[in-house]
Amino acid sequence: MTAKSPSINRRNFLNKFTSIVGGSAVIAVAPFVQAAPIVVPEKQETVELKEKKGYQRTQHVDTYYQLADF
Repeated sequence: MTAKSPSINRRNFLNKFTSIVGGSAVIAVAPFVQAAPIVVPEKQETVELKEKKGYQRTQHVDTYYQLADF
């Protein structure tokens, strides 16, 4: 069988090393990290406006048509 090349051995070492260091860092920091409570805003009463649905021809739309040469 062929022996592993030094670059593959080095790569395996670096993979294991970073896994160990990263895992240790997570374990060391975990007790200090706490979730912040979520603040839910109270529902405010809204004034219901007449809802318009569908196509609306407004000044903005007319300006677009003029600029686009429709």
